[in-house]
Formats: sequence, structure tokens, C-alpha cells
Amino acid sequence: MVVEKLDKEKITVSFSGTVGKKGLDIIKTCIEDIEKNGVPKRVSKKVINELSREINKKIWERIKTERNIK
Repeated sequence: MVVEKLDKEKITVSFSGTVGKKGLDIIKTCIEDIEKNGVPKRVSKKVINELSREINKKIWERIKTERNIK
């Protein structure tokens, strides 16, 4: 990823092609949210840990399904 601040009103962000359309849509949504609501405040460690556990659980379930593991 490359981030360049071209002037006071313009920032350019470039991503690898491996990000794909779905990844770009997620990034675009995040940036639009930041533009609309401002930069988010710090998040508590508890919230980060809960989100991390949820993501890991979903990834593990997907891997088990893909590899036919019970």
C-alpha cells in the first residue's frame, strides 16, 4: 500500500491488485465512514479482543468447512 499526500485537500492511496474488488469495497466504506464521522476514537482492549475472537472463530469455521474437518 502506498499513501501520498499530494496537497492540503488530496490524498492518494494505492493498493496491490491482490486486494480485489471486495477488499476495495471494504476499504472504500471505511474511508467514507471516516470522512463522514471523523477519525474513530481509541477502542478498548476488551472490544478488540472480542472482535478478534469472533473473527478467528469465523475463519476457523470456514477452514473446517473448506477442508471437510469436523
